Amino acid sequence: MNSHAPTGLMPADSASGATLHTIVAVMSFLACLALGGVLTLSRLASEWTDGLSGSLTVQLLPSPQISPADQLKEAVRLVSQWPGIFSAKPLTSDDAKALLEPWLGDGKALDGLPVPQLIEVTLTPGQQVELEGLARALADSVPGAHLDDHKRWNAELAGFAASSEAVGWSVLLLIALATLAIVIFATQAGLQTHREIVEVVHMIGARDVFIASEFQRHFLWLGIRGGIIGLVIAAFTLIGSSFFWDGRESPVAAQYLPQLVSSPLQYLWLLFVPAAMGLIAMLTARFTVLRVLGRMP
Repeated sequence: MNSHAPTGLMPADSASGATLHTIVAVMSFLACLALGGVLTLSRLASEWTDGLSGSLTVQLLPSPQISPADQLKEAVRLVSQWPGIFSAKPLTSDDAKALLEPWLGDGKALDGLPVPQLIEVTLTPGQQVELEGLARALADSVPGAHLDDHKRWNAELAGFAASSEAVGWSVLLLIALATLAIVIFATQAGLQTHREIVEVVHMIGARDVFIASEFQRHFLWLGIRGGIIGLVIAAFTLIGSSFFWDGRESPVAAQYLPQLVSSPLQYLWLLFVPAAMGLIAMLTARFTVLRVLGRMP
């Protein structure tokens, strides 16, 4: 009896056949996209904060007290000599317009506007810089000079990244709960469909753990196979999207969109999705079968 139990208890064309494979594959596909989004947000948040924390910006607004050339020269001299400053690079008007191009386009909208002069300041790694003193020195010595230490941008980017990552993890949790509910339904349907066989095997002395092991083995491989299918489709989708937006002829906004998965290491993280699908399906089937069999006389 035991040798025929696996195929008799849970045949391949039962409630956990092609339909459930498709559902698990779809859940795996969505989980891979959500996990890719979470990994990308984490990477971008780290890059943004690291880039902003290592640099400053000096804005030079037009002032009647000093000419623009003298204003720029004096600000560069003062900042370059300040302790902890690695370099101070003035940006040309074309550079400043290029920074605003993603929002204002590449037209001539800025030609008639007084665009402030900008100085890109790079800090020396590992050295502390007295930013408040530098800001006061600029304000006292250079009319119209303003120091931006990017603290507000850092705080806003960190908050945005944290909230977005929380949404991504919430989506993954909902996908896991939905998969759990689907496996419970499929397991109960399989038990109900083959109730007579299960009752006979149960009555002749088969332990509940043995019957549960047949179901859990079946659902383990079902979850892994469906997870792999979803992973493959998600990988082609992610790779295809990166190639689709690649190139100079892409829309301006699309050129600034990050790749959802940008490194092979992140693809390795996606391999956990099929394993998680198989584990969820296996444990859910096991506990469901044991709970149902525990109610049998």
